[in-house]
Amino acid sequence: MLPLIIEGNSTEQITQYLTDHYYLQNLAGEVRPENDSIGLPAIKYLIDRAKFSHPKKSQAVFLLWDGHLITPAGQNALLKTLEESKSYEQFIITTANHYLLLETIVSRCQIISLKETPKTTLNPSVLMSFADSLKTSSQSINSSDEILSDNPKDKIRLIVDSLKQANRHFPTTKRVAILSKALECLSDLERNINPKLAIDHFLLQSHKIIKKST
Repeated sequence: MLPLIIEGNSTEQITQYLTDHYYLQNLAGEVRPENDSIGLPAIKYLIDRAKFSHPKKSQAVFLLWDGHLITPAGQNALLKTLEESKSYEQFIITTANHYLLLETIVSRCQIISLKETPKTTLNPSVLMSFADSLKTSSQSINSSDEILSDNPKDKIRLIVDSLKQANRHFPTTKRVAILSKALECLSDLERNINPKLAIDHFLLQSHKIIKKST
């Protein structure tokens, strides 16, 4: 089975989801952080559990709580197991933010986000702040790091919505071009393409569009 990343705002929210979908009922092995970390020995323990597992039911669930606390060595050790999981094995990684996991882990999993997308009130200051951040290429890169710090998809959606609203009132060639780049960036994020590269590309291209003479 395709490994899952369950992303949620709280352990209670994630636990309820796992309970509702019978994942906890089929639990065959689990790992939790100790001292705010999950090291390589704990990951090897779970891998060994999976090697010798024989499902009593149609599914054997292997659960890693707070996957963003797995050390890089532990995440790398887990890659082959995720790739070669058997048809009855369901590996699940829970996290508050899947962007804190290695890209190689994320690319091998299906993401189920339980986070509610906050309702945003569109404000002209969003576009002003966005334009100010693109004055130089170095500012664009700094803005990329800020967007990546938390819920980058939501931040890009806010920029997209603001651009769409502005275009309805006063469309411009440059704004239309930037909106196109923003939509491409959002599509890349939805498909779990490297978020840093996607956002860097979007901001640098937007910077070039703004600086381009009319």
